[in-house]
Amino acid sequence: MDVTSLNSPLRNRALLIFSVALIARIVTWIIIPVDWNWDSYHHWQISYLSLKIGFSQHRLWDLNGCEYLWGIIPHLVQAVILGALNTTSIIPYRALNVILGSFNAVLVFKVGSRFYSRDTGVFSGLIYAVFPVAMVFDTLAMQDTLALTFLLVSLLLIKDKPFWSGLSLSLAGQSRTELMLVGFIIIFGYILRERIRTESLPFLLGALLGLGVFSFFVFTQTGTPFYSFYWSLRNIFGGWIAGNESKPFITLMLSWITQKLTVWPGKPTGVIILLIGSTTVVFTPYMALKKLARYQPQLYFLSTASVLTPIFITYLGSNTFNLLIMLRMINPITALGAPLLINLNEKEGQKHRKQNLAQILKMVLLVSVIASALYFLPSYATYQNCQTDVFYSASLVTQYYENGTIVCDHPTMNYWLLDHAVVGPKSIIGNHYAPHYYGINDPLDYVEWLRDNNVTIWIYYNEQSEPVYNVLSTSYPELLTQLDRGPNAKIFKVNQTMLKNIISGK
Repeated sequence: MDVTSLNSPLRNRALLIFSVALIARIVTWIIIPVDWNWDSYHHWQISYLSLKIGFSQHRLWDLNGCEYLWGIIPHLVQAVILGALNTTSIIPYRALNVILGSFNAVLVFKVGSRFYSRDTGVFSGLIYAVFPVAMVFDTLAMQDTLALTFLLVSLLLIKDKPFWSGLSLSLAGQSRTELMLVGFIIIFGYILRERIRTESLPFLLGALLGLGVFSFFVFTQTGTPFYSFYWSLRNIFGGWIAGNESKPFITLMLSWITQKLTVWPGKPTGVIILLIGSTTVVFTPYMALKKLARYQPQLYFLSTASVLTPIFITYLGSNTFNLLIMLRMINPITALGAPLLINLNEKEGQKHRKQNLAQILKMVLLVSVIASALYFLPSYATYQNCQTDVFYSASLVTQYYENGTIVCDHPTMNYWLLDHAVVGPKSIIGNHYAPHYYGINDPLDYVEWLRDNNVTIWIYYNEQSEPVYNVLSTSYPELLTQLDRGPNAKIFKVNQTMLKNIISGK
């Protein structure tokens, strides 16, 4: 018998799922053509400036000091694409995510087929293919899609190729910081179930290799091997709130845990978080004691759900905007949970001899997922205006800019200015590294900072602009002359004559 003929149905189903996912994402892109997520442009900024400035110095680069605050791999991938295509456009990375997102639907299909049944795989893959939140975020230039690819590949390879599974798991954590914590839980659960022995060592070695290489690089740049992980947790624990900046990490963590444990039991969303967390804690040793044979999908799902659910579910019913922004965290949960849910439905159907009912329930679920797009797509489409307003503000700059350097803290504005060749990558800087960053308050140092960087246009955007603006407007009120005002920014011209007079008269 021809082995190829046996694999044909599997390939055909995979191709079908990929095609459905691809069409769904292309339609989403047509409905929501503008990348509406502010973070997309910040990630682009890091990638582009690293390519043009940072790589020559063997480091990443950002105007806002965030080059190591997120996973490194998506920035490297986008930088490679920008360099290979010799472009400044964000669109190629969005296109890559569309393809990867469609591929992720195939990976969900393969996970369901490998651990359960082909029917489970098909329905799981189709559900993720048309899941509207995934459709939306797979058309953005964000890091989530690539991170999920690594996570799904890790699960798919864990039985036959444990080394590559462990490596892929660590790469997921280096793509999306929250998945680093997910990876730690999975590694702990895997070791607990498999024990440290010859068969399980490759998985651990692969995970440590990926973690070690990137952690060493980040350590050489920041002095902290888990820089993004540390600052992400510190942010969650309220470390960036005024008054908490100097508090020790342990103090912040214990205070946060105490506060949450007193609040969550009285809230439905909190009960869900506690239920998922406690289930993970109970299941991890249970699977080891009972020597469960097909524990891997459950371990990956529970680890992911316990880490990512609190990030978005707390906004449910209180802040729709933040909920929709953070709802991208539900995509890995859906991708890993769909095979479990479909398999449970099939098992219950077999147990109670109600296969027809099981099929109906699967179709109802699929139709419900598709129908939910009627809410999600229009909801996300409204946020395009946020970015088009910024584009308009950036376009105003072209009326006044002739030469020199522009100071701008808004990555979306920077993207427009660089993509439209208004300035080059070395002719735009941010306020982040102005004298106040180094604790300097002498107004003359701010003037010299403008002079040394040949600043001709200064843009007021948000609180990052405040320290510079407050010093200059107080000490030298005529140095900055407002030229225009857009929806998101004030555009100022630096009075070059006054600048020279201040410097010469010091």
